[in-house]
Formats: sequence, structure tokens, C-alpha cells
Amino acid sequence: MEEQNEMLKIVTPMMEHVCDHLCRFPGEISDQEELDKICGGCQMGDHICNILNTYNWVSSSGAQTLQEQAAHENMVADWKWHLNERFSRGV
Repeated sequence: MEEQNEMLKIVTPMMEHVCDHLCRFPGEISDQEELDKICGGCQMGDHICNILNTYNWVSSSGAQTLQEQAAHENMVADWKWHLNERFSRGV
């Protein structure tokens, strides 16, 4: 549990930075209620859970085989898609 607390110390500021400085929606939407709806549907919380779960899995299982590591590649692909979709700014 202590290790997860250490991990939370890392991912919480990361999430705050992404939401506060990289997300495109606060700059595009001035209505707080509408912004709250969008933020409520954001997948950042899911990604943080995936990061923590993967960290816990790696910590508890020791060395990974390539086959085990491949099971997590979909999570990485989803994360990259989400970053591109959610945080690319229309210029």
C-alpha cells in the first residue's frame, strides 16, 4: 500500500498538469457546467487506474515475459489515442 501511495504522489501532479495545462476544453468552453460534464466523461481517471494497476502488477510479479508485457500494449495504444484526441489543440 505504501508503494501505491508513492505512485499516487507521482501520478496526481501529472494528472493535474494534464487537466489544467494541456486539455483543450478549458480554453474552448467558458460555461462551467458544460465543462464539468466534459471533465466528468474524461478518461483520465481510467488511465490513472491503469497506470497504478500496471505498476502494482509489475511490482508484485517481478520480471515480465514478453508475452505478459504484450497484454498491456492495448492500454498504451488507448492512452496514445486519448492524448491525441483529447489534448491536441486546433490551430
